[in-house]
Amino acid sequence: MNKCIAVLFSAMAIGAASIGHAATITIVNLDGAGEGFNDPTVVPALPSNPFTTLGEQRLHVFQTAASQWGARLQSSVEIRVQAAFNPLTCSGTSAVLGSAGAVTVHSNFANAPVPNVWYPPALASSLAGVDVAPATNDINSQFNVSIDNGVCLTGTAGWYYSTAASDTTPAGRIPLLPVVFHELAHGLGFQTFTSSSTGAFNGGTPAIWDTFLADAVTGTTWINMATNAERQASAISDPNLIWKGPIVTSEMANFLGPAPKLIVNSPAIIMGEKNAQTATFGAPVVAPGITGNVVIATDSGGVSNLDGCEALANGGAVSGNIALMVRGNCNFTVKVLNAQNAGAIAAIIDNNAATGLPSMGGADPLVTISSYGISQADGNAIRAELAIPTAVNATLGFGTALAGTQMSMGQSFVRMYAPNPVEPGSSVSHWTRDAFPNLLMEPSLNTSLFSDVDLTIPLFRDIGWNVMTPVIDPVFANGFE
Repeated sequence: MNKCIAVLFSAMAIGAASIGHAATITIVNLDGAGEGFNDPTVVPALPSNPFTTLGEQRLHVFQTAASQWGARLQSSVEIRVQAAFNPLTCSGTSAVLGSAGAVTVHSNFANAPVPNVWYPPALASSLAGVDVAPATNDINSQFNVSIDNGVCLTGTAGWYYSTAASDTTPAGRIPLLPVVFHELAHGLGFQTFTSSSTGAFNGGTPAIWDTFLADAVTGTTWINMATNAERQASAISDPNLIWKGPIVTSEMANFLGPAPKLIVNSPAIIMGEKNAQTATFGAPVVAPGITGNVVIATDSGGVSNLDGCEALANGGAVSGNIALMVRGNCNFTVKVLNAQNAGAIAAIIDNNAATGLPSMGGADPLVTISSYGISQADGNAIRAELAIPTAVNATLGFGTALAGTQMSMGQSFVRMYAPNPVEPGSSVSHWTRDAFPNLLMEPSLNTSLFSDVDLTIPLFRDIGWNVMTPVIDPVFANGFE
């Protein structure tokens, strides 16, 4: 699911460099009577959401997310977020869950830390100490009402309006809170105003974002690139688009772990670390990993007998080993559950496309084994050895480098999202999908997250936000999650 996803509360700050005001973030309801936040449909109360109409539950989720962001950021100027539930792009296999961004841009205001660059209005007002755009709201946001109407994402039953992680999201439902957290972050400043498609500065002026966005090969930041073409190429240069902000760089080891890797132990011709994607379902892989012989799973037919979409026909061979299945034709959870039922200790799914890794998304509480997604090339190499036949032994484990990072000029930095072709609205203004554990500001919804803000706060500090440290919060009293 592609997600260009897009708080009234006071908190006590202790030990901050200076005592500031927690931000007040106010929701401006743009929905009409009987729709969106005003929908009167009666629904049952939830453990964490006591309201009993659809509109009230939606508003409570939004207000909870707003209060959490407000508790983290300093501003004496009210931040106004206009919000609505509208039909957004969706199909049976993908959907835009929400979108958000700054309404205006501002430069050279009072106390601007960097001259001649664009800042979003919420941040500019916070730094200036006055409202730099009093005639307009600061953030525009909208969320996909079609999720609740049963026309998006086959098998999805709608949004889930819980406000606490302890209120477990039922199968087939999508929690709204992390989506609102993500979208509010975009509006607060997690975005560039430079075109990812053309590389052109907005009105000829770079964004504060562009002072930290850089090419890993040359180390050049976007603000210092000589041409639009350089930035245009950089926007599709994965894995070489990086964030050079000093605070993110100093904090990344506190939020990122070693990169997941499929480690082929034998035969020698293909041994080594292979890039891998973790699954959002099943048991997480923990050190020292899961080691076993790899067996090609064959099923009882369907579109392909290699995709694991039906019960496995060679369960005796798979049992006690790692099952290898090709991507496609059914959900990842179906494949891994079929391998599990055949006795596999883990599963590997190789991509059916020439580039990238399988997304490994989904949810099924019945799946208890671990699984990784690997590239088509690595899958083909393993299959070629097994066809000889040669035994292939592998470990679902971890590499030595931090996940989602790239070296530049002898130093490691967090990577940004830079797919080719460019994805307007997603490219450049998100972290890479390869971060592990998952980060809030990746371009797709991660069901492993709920109210974590992780590296978003260090990035906000890089671009100029003053933050409340620590947070005193009545809902999440353990401070920063």
